[in-house]
Amino acid sequence: MADETKEIKDEEVVVEKADKKAKKATKNADKEKYDTLYNQFIRLQADFENYKKRNAQLSSQMYNDGINDAISAILPTIDSLDMAINAQKDEEHKKGIELVKKAFIDAIKKFDVEEIEAQGDFNPNLHEAVMSKDDPDNAGKIVQVLRAGYKRGDKVLRHTMCVVGQ
Repeated sequence: MADETKEIKDEEVVVEKADKKAKKATKNADKEKYDTLYNQFIRLQADFENYKKRNAQLSSQMYNDGINDAISAILPTIDSLDMAINAQKDEEHKKGIELVKKAFIDAIKKFDVEEIEAQGDFNPNLHEAVMSKDDPDNAGKIVQVLRAGYKRGDKVLRHTMCVVGQ
């Protein structure tokens, strides 16, 4: 009987050791699973932040592109008003057309659009030379503006069409 009791106690000790090893193995497996899930969570959180930044940047870019496209569509109307002003002989009609042109210019200025300066040296980033004129005194300089150019911030919406001296 004493041997049986000792064997039972030995078996209980073996079972307890096995239970401890199983619990330790389960605990290690749970820790690994936790670490894996935590790392996935951190990556997902970073990916989401990057997504929000990209989306905000894309939204801003699309908004600016839309404004630029709308203003570019209006610029030919301003050119037509310039031609109408130059062709008009009656001063009253001329003043009326100038007021309409001023209203268009004021509207596009609200979107930070400004006319490109077309005096002085020719700048291929801002000006488009369509003709040259023999003028040794003004070589490399703008002699005449044929069509006004406009820019919004650093973006050129339309280059100034001009005649350059040679």
